[in-house]
Amino acid sequence: MTKQTSVPAVSIIVPVYRAEKYLDRCVNSLMSQTLRDIEIILVDDGSPDGSGDMCDEYAKKDSRIKVIHKKNSGAGLSRNFGLETARGKYIGFADSDDYAAENMFETLYGAAEKYGAELVMSGFAVVGGNIFEKDGEYSENLYFEKDTLFETKENIKDLILGISGSLPHETLDSRYGTGIWKNLYRRGVIEKYGIKFMSEREIMSEDTLFTVDFASHISKAVGIPGAFYRYCRNGDSVSKAYDAKRLLLFERFMSELENRLSAKIPKDEYKIYLDRLSQAYGRVLCSQEIMYGVQNKIPYRETRANLKKICTSEIISSSLKTYPWYRLPKKQAVFAFLIKHRLYLLQKTAACMRAG
Repeated sequence: MTKQTSVPAVSIIVPVYRAEKYLDRCVNSLMSQTLRDIEIILVDDGSPDGSGDMCDEYAKKDSRIKVIHKKNSGAGLSRNFGLETARGKYIGFADSDDYAAENMFETLYGAAEKYGAELVMSGFAVVGGNIFEKDGEYSENLYFEKDTLFETKENIKDLILGISGSLPHETLDSRYGTGIWKNLYRRGVIEKYGIKFMSEREIMSEDTLFTVDFASHISKAVGIPGAFYRYCRNGDSVSKAYDAKRLLLFERFMSELENRLSAKIPKDEYKIYLDRLSQAYGRVLCSQEIMYGVQNKIPYRETRANLKKICTSEIISSSLKTYPWYRLPKKQAVFAFLIKHRLYLLQKTAACMRAG
């Protein structure tokens, strides 16, 4: 049994719900981290399967593991429970159906200590496929070619903008990525400013808002090369992730994000970043709608009506009014053109193109 010091270097928070199929892979990857001075907080979110019992068994084997059992409330609020328990100098996150490279937290923690950074960002790898992609595929999203410091007011502003979107010519829709699980956060900042997750049942992309809130209160961050987190497309049905309210959740998210940006950055600076992010979400929403329709044999008339709602959303349609969509990478440009001109029938073909 592995023992730990009173204040771990890193606390890793893992919301757990209906994860028994993948939980071994996730937890084993965390227990095998080359950074031994960690605590692993498994938050059983009222799982109806055997996930909760599995968490208890892990805790018996490794004293670094803590288990919280709670009523179901979703991943965002489960992470908040984990934050209340965490004792580490830094906080990391993982989802129970993903896993981490064994050197992930040693690398991120090393960068945090080397540079005195409150936030460390890295890349991640996508593993697996969906109904338009073959299972077993592997691709990396890399955001930094070398260690990159953000330590001036202008640097931090660039960081916040780069989390919130990107410029038309850039390859990725978010310059520095939106996922929390590829990052490391100084716990003292979270506690000092009371930074919390919103519920994903009320808003989309609550993790993006968490990182923007966090970045708004720091003086130094560092981005490092490499992809250490494994984001898994596990081949499960899109139906499990499909939410009929997702357009509303998206609109709430964009409103919350703009409120945060407008408090610190002029609109003429942040608008083009938000426009790019809006189009990215429009592309995702359309693709999800089409994949859900294919898997569940939904009549195309119904799918088309839902696509129309997405494309005529004020946020998405207004993002394309004056946007230079032709400067986007090819795949994003195709989608932007189809959305702008409301060519719903052709969007099914575009959805089969892998998102760039």
